[in-house]
Amino acid sequence: MNTNEFGLRAWAVAAVLIAASSLPVEAATPVPSGKWSFMFADKRGQADRPVRVFTYRPKQCDSTCPILFVLHGARRNASDYRDYWELPADRFGFLVIAPEFSDKHWPGAAVYNLGGVAGNADRGKWTYSVIEHLFDEMRDGQGDYRIFGHSAGAQFVHRMLFLLPDNRASVAVVANAGWYAMPEWRKDRKAAPWPHSLVESPAGESHLRAALAKKVYVLLGEADTVADANFEKGDEEMKQGANRVERGESFFGAVTGAARDLGVKLGWELSYVPGVGHDGAKMSRAAGDIVWGGRK
Repeated sequence: MNTNEFGLRAWAVAAVLIAASSLPVEAATPVPSGKWSFMFADKRGQADRPVRVFTYRPKQCDSTCPILFVLHGARRNASDYRDYWELPADRFGFLVIAPEFSDKHWPGAAVYNLGGVAGNADRGKWTYSVIEHLFDEMRDGQGDYRIFGHSAGAQFVHRMLFLLPDNRASVAVVANAGWYAMPEWRKDRKAAPWPHSLVESPAGESHLRAALAKKVYVLLGEADTVADANFEKGDEEMKQGANRVERGESFFGAVTGAARDLGVKLGWELSYVPGVGHDGAKMSRAAGDIVWGGRK
């Protein structure tokens, strides 16, 4: 082979590689039209803890439409939450992905709400990382996603934002959480440690800065003032407020204070849903109007 032939072949190989790198990312598991579900084994996390994933794709969408992740509450009823978002998805044109963290494979609040973080230095095995891994599995060129969590799912979402600062959520909704990890990272402030704050957690100041700059809605049902069976009444939880509305307001006040102390332009907003209590369906509809329809 002469020098010219070698150069031409090398150029051709390089051109093919460049062209391939510029192609859109194709989903390993694309979202089919209508309602669907499949079992996801997270090979980058805990493959022995499968997650059933419920999806919905409106007729007007292909697999490249925007993605919304929906995180269920303590009842672990992801299919219901997928259904709550069907009409907003039809109206605004996005894909719904609702992973179900079953009690069998992801038992208790420590593993679901609190992410399985305690005693686990491998963040790839945290429950929160499943969302990022699932996004890579299902995205078809999308560079980011939006995420909604209600009740226990809201606990999941805000803690995920704090602990995974490189998450690709562009907008998040934290709806009717029962209690919160307060945005305090300074040990000298004598805050209760993780999971009631970021003290003694893997998250520090830089993590909090990244989270506070994101677009996040703390969404509270104005009538969510009844202490149900899943309402935590421990000493540290009760310090946050007597009901979910008070606790959400306390949390948002702490978020505002943390942003001020850090000099961060806060991307978070506090919104209320009039007349609604601890109702995942109604909170989902309200969140759809806010996140996708632009209503405040």
